[in-house]
Amino acid sequence: MENISNIVTSVLEAKGWRGKVLEQMAVELWPEVVGEVLAKHTVALKFRGGTIYVRSRSPMWSQELHFHQDRVVARLNGRLRAPLVQRIRATVTPPRGIKVGALKPNWEDPTFPARAPLPHDARLDVDQETLARARLLCAQIEDEELRIVMERTIAASLQSAVDRALKQQAAA
Repeated sequence: MENISNIVTSVLEAKGWRGKVLEQMAVELWPEVVGEVLAKHTVALKFRGGTIYVRSRSPMWSQELHFHQDRVVARLNGRLRAPLVQRIRATVTPPRGIKVGALKPNWEDPTFPARAPLPHDARLDVDQETLARARLLCAQIEDEELRIVMERTIAASLQSAVDRALKQQAAA
């Protein structure tokens, strides 16, 4: 029998979803890969073009992340089993109305979440039929973490295709 991971990989490649799944996994694996301390002070936002974009609590945490960049990139790529992540770009949001030069060296972003959001807990805006179809496609994936990411990615992709088709019909 053919290995289930080979089947899943073939389906992802055929549908053009493999890259998107790996990109989303890089973002969702962030807290686990960086460890508890860095996860409390940084949040992975998105992945684009080999770069994972991260929001930091303060410039100090951006710098700390910079020191660990090589280790984090290696661990992410190891978990993804692909050399996808090339660099990390950390940013900090300064408080409104205050010039960055006027801030004390140890300032923190007042809007940084007390608890890092967990992307896999976020509610998907898809209909039940689309979600059921995605779950059916992923039902045989034994690795729960991979199955959840795949279900969410496939459901979002299917819903996006439906939404595009509806927009095109409305425009015609």
